[in-house]
Amino acid sequence: MVVLPAPIRLSASRHPLLRQLLVTDAGYFPRASGHRVERPQGSSTHLVFVCLQGKGWVRRGGRTEAIAPGDVAWLPADQPHAYGSDPDSPWTIVWAHFSGAEAEAWMHELGWRGNDPAGPLHLASADLAELEFDRVFDALEHGYSVPQLLAASAALRATFCCVIRLTQQSGAPRSAAERTALVRAQLVRNPARSYRLSELATTAGLSVPHFSLLFRQQTGYAPIDFVIRQRIRAACRLLDTTPQSVTQIATEVGFSDPYYFSRAFRRVMGHSPSDYRRTVKA
Repeated sequence: MVVLPAPIRLSASRHPLLRQLLVTDAGYFPRASGHRVERPQGSSTHLVFVCLQGKGWVRRGGRTEAIAPGDVAWLPADQPHAYGSDPDSPWTIVWAHFSGAEAEAWMHELGWRGNDPAGPLHLASADLAELEFDRVFDALEHGYSVPQLLAASAALRATFCCVIRLTQQSGAPRSAAERTALVRAQLVRNPARSYRLSELATTAGLSVPHFSLLFRQQTGYAPIDFVIRQRIRAACRLLDTTPQSVTQIATEVGFSDPYYFSRAFRRVMGHSPSDYRRTVKA
């Protein structure tokens, strides 16, 4: 979970672009047992969340609605609401709070009308990887500079556009191999993020053994080993093109421990990071 500090939020709200759409909080809650929120006065920001796995519920406007995998829910700002995870099958959700002049227009474009959207939108679980909702909080995890805040806003807009397309399109569902390939593409784009194997399998709509088997067939590597190799690939690029220290590079590509980074780098590349940097490339 990432929450913008109040001074950052206030400053960003004055920016001519960010005041149109500003992500203020975002996160990913895996198997969130006991997760329950009651807001009798509502929230000052809008909230959108997507259920990836498990079950839960949302209450607003005097009615309670069940939430299942593939459901996308919007809770408007300043409207009383409550929501929670099912005690027997806790949900896994990805979510974002946001504000801005565009918010109501996006709500209408997505198919909701009025200040109290009626019911969640329903997507096929197999399509959830395509939303790339995780890119919203990934942007904020890298800092609160204006470019990062703009990146978070752009990622949220892209997710909204994807929801619109998926709710309108028809056709045959994607195969398990296609869903696995979408997850693989996500790992290539953003290897620095921390991933759980169960999260990746859920995103693909598959069991962990089935996902792991398909992933190894497609890439030759287990999913987590593939992530490590993508991080090493990114590290090589930084070693070749920047003066950053090995420790700085390790952190940037997703390794919290520089010693583990050096061991992983040597295992993959056959050299230490420092020796690799000194190697003359053609």
